[in-house]
Amino acid sequence: MTFELYIPENLEFRDYIAIVQTARTFADGYDQKDAERLHAVVAPTIEVDYRLVSETIPYKSYNPDDFIAEILSPKLLANEKLLTQHLLGQCYFRSISAGEIVVQWQQIAGHGRWIQGSHPLKKQVDKTSDGKSYMEQRYIKIDGRWKIAGLKPSLLYEVGEFGDVVAEREEKS
Repeated sequence: MTFELYIPENLEFRDYIAIVQTARTFADGYDQKDAERLHAVVAPTIEVDYRLVSETIPYKSYNPDDFIAEILSPKLLANEKLLTQHLLGQCYFRSISAGEIVVQWQQIAGHGRWIQGSHPLKKQVDKTSDGKSYMEQRYIKIDGRWKIAGLKPSLLYEVGEFGDVVAEREEKS
């Protein structure tokens, strides 16, 4: 079998820019715990499939309010001690139609537990977990705007334990 490079013939530059801007807005909304940004880029239905990252996270379909409420819950991103940064690398367009685009990004997801009391401009962390993955995002066009309608990461490897970063523990005085 020979690898065949997919070169989309029907991708317009404005759509490419819109996809990149949408992906970055999503990552920033995620990292800055900003529901408004997330609402701006999420489709009316978003399918989340993290089974290739964790066997304990089921495939699930959400409406925007439920999706954002869950990811911004205190058990996940709204845990005020949790800092994240999701860096998107080069993208690979997997398929394109007039109303749907599937993109695979190289991704580094950095997670850190902030030590409360450290300088607010130079937050120190005591636990870290960094995941290297490919993130497949499915976009659909709604009223002329691209929205994220699917997330499917596949983990390459992880350094540190994410569970240790988000785990609740008593703060030392």
